[in-house]
Amino acid sequence: MKGKLHIRFTGERGQDAGGLTREFFIELSREMFNPNYSLFNLSSSGSTYYPNPKSYVERDHLRYFKFIGRIIGKALFDECLLECYFVKSLYKIMTGEPLNFYDLEDFDNEFFNNLKWCLENDVEPLMTTFSIE
Repeated sequence: MKGKLHIRFTGERGQDAGGLTREFFIELSREMFNPNYSLFNLSSSGSTYYPNPKSYVERDHLRYFKFIGRIIGKALFDECLLECYFVKSLYKIMTGEPLNFYDLEDFDNEFFNNLKWCLENDVEPLMTTFSIE
């Protein structure tokens, strides 16, 4: 994984002076978010992704996630940009930073605003109970 990649697209002429490698990583990163694989969901912001909790419907989902992690690592190692934008909370988990309430805003903005309203206002008039299973 530390060696240099030499990319050649079938049916295309060209020398890999970095451009083909960049294109390879960009195309691969776009395919990672293909909804047909059920690996990632789009956040409420519409521009970032988070792992799909129901990714198990894809039989090899764990192998795909492992592959995606290696591709991201290889792209970082080779200093190539990817078109993959994750929710802030996922980056914090990967770097070991603690999560807080405000990380929910990028994940699900509507849910965040509703919970924030509940924290800032008197919820007694709503006559609602909260329970967890």
